[in-house]
Amino acid sequence: MIVRKIRPQELKRTMELFAIVFGFPNDSNKSAEEVFEEVSKNPRSRDEKFWSERWAAFEDDGQTMMSYFAVLPYMVQFDGKEYKMAGIGGVASLPQYRRRGGIRGCFEAALPSMYQDGVAFSYLYPFSTAYYRKFGYEMGCEKMQYHVRLSSMERFETGGSIHLLEPGKLLPEEIRQIYRTWQENYNMMVINEDFEYAWVGRSNPVKDQEFTYVYRSGTGIPMGYMTVKTVHEPDGRNLNCTRFCFTCGEGLKGLFQVLLALGSNHEYVTLTLPTDVDMSLFFPEWSSGASARKLYAGMVRVVNVETVLKGARYIGSGKVSISISDGQIKENNGVFEVAFQDGRAVSVQKVCGNGDVDMGINEFSHLIIGNGDVRSMEFMEHVIVHKNKEALGQVFYRKPNMIMEDF
Repeated sequence: MIVRKIRPQELKRTMELFAIVFGFPNDSNKSAEEVFEEVSKNPRSRDEKFWSERWAAFEDDGQTMMSYFAVLPYMVQFDGKEYKMAGIGGVASLPQYRRRGGIRGCFEAALPSMYQDGVAFSYLYPFSTAYYRKFGYEMGCEKMQYHVRLSSMERFETGGSIHLLEPGKLLPEEIRQIYRTWQENYNMMVINEDFEYAWVGRSNPVKDQEFTYVYRSGTGIPMGYMTVKTVHEPDGRNLNCTRFCFTCGEGLKGLFQVLLALGSNHEYVTLTLPTDVDMSLFFPEWSSGASARKLYAGMVRVVNVETVLKGARYIGSGKVSISISDGQIKENNGVFEVAFQDGRAVSVQKVCGNGDVDMGINEFSHLIIGNGDVRSMEFMEHVIVHKNKEALGQVFYRKPNMIMEDF
């Protein structure tokens, strides 16, 4: 088996492979050269712009493609700073080549390459969590999904105004401004670029029956936006909210006004929010009018432990040593001693000896983005706390995290 990044003439084959595996028709009769020329000259998505970041496994002839995936470069927010993140997408193996180690080979080649390229994190949406744990990924961002009877929501008077995105009234800068404020609050939020905002220019509610509303305060400041679409479910004609961002409490209440207005011909709304937003406080009748469940949104992996420890936010001042084991990236193996002061690292270095805690890269990835704390470690099979538990609590504690981009 041969594993490498694809060549220009192989781009079309990755598209065909994706179509075969996932059942998305691709009836292009263009040649491989024409497909490459079209994509390279006029990329319509991040996936097309970075077409060369596709890793593939081939038979020993170096031509018969067995498996492939795309490594899409993003910038993400982590503890108040921006870092490189590699989003893994389009993971596919032709049925006749499954269980031949093609995807494993791609990960074993791609992960060290990510490290050398200065990537701090990787993220993916798994078909199987157990499978991707083999490569160091662990449960990532947490979300709360709410299903709320619209008639049970409380009415608020905010004094602001609501604006529907329509051709000629698309409000792209308002959308960007709201998102920029929103993403600063959460670890793993993608720093959006033009590709991620392309949906704004396509907004056409009359044609698509998807409705995006922007809330502005009484002084004209954009404070929130959401996109809703009608769905027919067993419990009625409902609203599915696919985007929901706000900059402050008034922005949230302003968007509630829209939902309440739509309540005259809809029964429920389903919306997904970060776990630090407690929606139960807004419902006068929670017991019969709403339900909630926690969701995991994908899996995260730290690619460069040293970089992440240098940039992480800590509580107060102290010193800890963390022993990491990583089966794919050798540079992450060892004991990292971290000294921090006033919430930021002053030094991170590899040292000899034993750590205050032993953990795998999976558990480290899960904990450092804020999905657990010292108490969580007691229930993790591959984490052993030896000493310095109080200081470890200054490193590993719960933090808000969220991701909204699919790839």
